[in-house]
Amino acid sequence: MKKIFLLLSIGLFIISCSSDEDQIPQTRTPTLVKLEQRQFQDGVLTEKIIFEYSNQRPTIAQFYNGNNQLTYTSEWGYSNNNYLSSIKGYLPNGILSSETNITYDTFNRIIKTERAEENNTYLSTTNFTHNSNNTITSETNSNGSISSKVFEINNDGLIDKEIVNGNLRVSVEYDNLTPISSTSYSTSYNYTYQVNGSLSFSFQSIFGTNPINVVLFQNYLDNSIGSLTTKLVNKITSSSSIREYVYTLNEDGFPLTKKNYHNSELKDEFDYFYE
Repeated sequence: MKKIFLLLSIGLFIISCSSDEDQIPQTRTPTLVKLEQRQFQDGVLTEKIIFEYSNQRPTIAQFYNGNNQLTYTSEWGYSNNNYLSSIKGYLPNGILSSETNITYDTFNRIIKTERAEENNTYLSTTNFTHNSNNTITSETNSNGSISSKVFEINNDGLIDKEIVNGNLRVSVEYDNLTPISSTSYSTSYNYTYQVNGSLSFSFQSIFGTNPINVVLFQNYLDNSIGSLTTKLVNKITSSSSIREYVYTLNEDGFPLTKKNYHNSELKDEFDYFYE
């Protein structure tokens, strides 16, 4: 499960077209064919991940350790509607290590996710009940352990609150599809964005047109806050941390590289490849 959530958290801004409200006009829209990410700890390369894309959708992600040895491969499968329907993870010897399957209803809403890992010794099923009062009830059975939470949907059709045992765990304030502030476990964050440049893709499209699916797939609002916007986040600040993002852009204003810093320490580098 770690690899699945890692893929989603690092791929928040790298998929397909968002709404016109959230886009900065560009002269040309490129097609992403590959993305390479490098992760660092104390200045040392710890992991490299190479994503391959087809039709602006991830199809394969390969993980390498700091010595450039392959450690894991994930394959992303899509339904006839081009919605993400499965992710399969393989060890370097080709053995299937994990599998995730997604079920949608006729309204293009995720209603169930099923995950199996470690030779089926870890099994997790989450069912989502879409209520009539703009809330979604999530119930997860992980090897017999039951947990539940509630997501609230705002007037724009976006999930903006996550509630666990009656307590507000995460909340987000949006401007259209762009988060401008959030609170997670009592810590508040503020977001600023670059004036120039944008992404031509958001994470939403691989789940269809319904923006709630990004949150439901992960079953966490915290991991999904920036998944819908195409704006380039410049800085995320809280009382205890500063995350800064530095880009180089091509002539059309799309990123060629991105560097992520946490309290001035380099954490990630990204290289974008287009056709």
